[in-house]
Amino acid sequence: MNCKYCGAALEKDAVYCPQCGKRIDGKKQCGHCGKDIDENSVFCTYCGARTDGKKSCKKCGEVYSGSFCPRCGTPVQRAAEKSYTADNAPQKGKAYHILAITKQSILYGALCCLFIFSFFVTFAVIATADFISIRTDINSTSFYFLITQFQEISDFLATGSYYPEMSIALYLNAGISAACVAAIIIICTVYFAIGTAAFVKNIRAKKEFAMSKYVLTPALLTLALILFLFSFVSASASQSGNGTKMALGTTSIVNIVLVSIALASAAVLHIIMDVKTQKQNILNYVLNICGLLLSILLLATLSTNILSVDSRASVSTLTGSVTAPLLLIGLLASIGMIEDPTAIKAMSGTLTNSIVIFVLFLLLFAAGTIAAISFTKAMLNKKSVRPRVLSCVFSAVSAVLSIAYLTMSIILCAQNLAGAAMLGASPICAIIFSILVFVLSIVNCNVLRNKDKPDYTFTDEPKSTEQFAQ
Repeated sequence: MNCKYCGAALEKDAVYCPQCGKRIDGKKQCGHCGKDIDENSVFCTYCGARTDGKKSCKKCGEVYSGSFCPRCGTPVQRAAEKSYTADNAPQKGKAYHILAITKQSILYGALCCLFIFSFFVTFAVIATADFISIRTDINSTSFYFLITQFQEISDFLATGSYYPEMSIALYLNAGISAACVAAIIIICTVYFAIGTAAFVKNIRAKKEFAMSKYVLTPALLTLALILFLFSFVSASASQSGNGTKMALGTTSIVNIVLVSIALASAAVLHIIMDVKTQKQNILNYVLNICGLLLSILLLATLSTNILSVDSRASVSTLTGSVTAPLLLIGLLASIGMIEDPTAIKAMSGTLTNSIVIFVLFLLLFAAGTIAAISFTKAMLNKKSVRPRVLSCVFSAVSAVLSIAYLTMSIILCAQNLAGAAMLGASPICAIIFSILVFVLSIVNCNVLRNKDKPDYTFTDEPKSTEQFAQ
């Protein structure tokens, strides 16, 4: 038996040639797992790794050797960007784990607040008389919206003879309010159950996990639904300085404040835990946080007045404001108490426009909510394209809807009360914030696209014609 490389005589059970040192048993060792495989194998039969020293481009599939794909120019993945294994994972100190547990506990506390306060959605009446303001909280629990208000409406309708429009107005308001409160309770309960199970499981195993994904979504949905519900009760009226207006209740305000403080504290701890890594994501955080705040401002301004009334008589001055949902409900209730067909016909045009405005309000609120959630998902998933695309699409939809919302509001003001009604803050602020959100979402998508482009610059001069061509 002779060596096929140098011709030296070999023993029958020889594996390596004693003269040239080459392996002569037809096998080779996998450089990834160390197992013996056939010398002609391109892939290891045990671990599946490539054994010919070449790479497969993850973008186009081209097989090549070198630092750049010859077909699309994608660079080789850097060692620092590879996923950590048990052998090469960086060691984290005791302080890091203490901060991680603290961050998870704060987020879990925010989730508990959302769950507890979901049963206490309240509003308040602020009465002003002789320059003295008195605030009174009403609807102490969420069960009022689910049970009691329907019985009160039934008792009210039984006290007099009203037309069907009155029943439609009252039950529409009550039904939407009950649906919002029920949605808040269901969302917070489901996320609380899932988040509690994940928190207990990972704390027992002493593992770090992403608790934020169980908190941010219910927090945003709860805030959006509270603002949406507020738009169905928010109204103000004043005559000669004395009047009343509706505001958020104390429990709802406490819920928003506590959850906001918890999320801000967790964000600070997240940055402190790994400052060096987070510096690379600072632009992602800034863009998405700004988009999230603008989306929330869009929702908040939608819940404000669409019309303001300022009627000055010889004796007193009557002022007031109303939101888009209350405008429709108020018109229906007014028609439900009028018997004169001429007066009803005169109000029919305003009623039609108010229905169109109400539909635009619903669509705009939904688009703004989805855009806010998309900005949050993009902040958590820094390399994902989908949430950025969703934020761009729905912010564009909200921008278009806000233009239509403003146009219909102007038309409604022009035909209402002989000039006594003026355009409120809701349509104007909505179009400003929706356009800002749209612009920011486009910037965010472009930043992500440019960040993923391969870098063709060389730190040193190319050492060969092949490298220069690449």
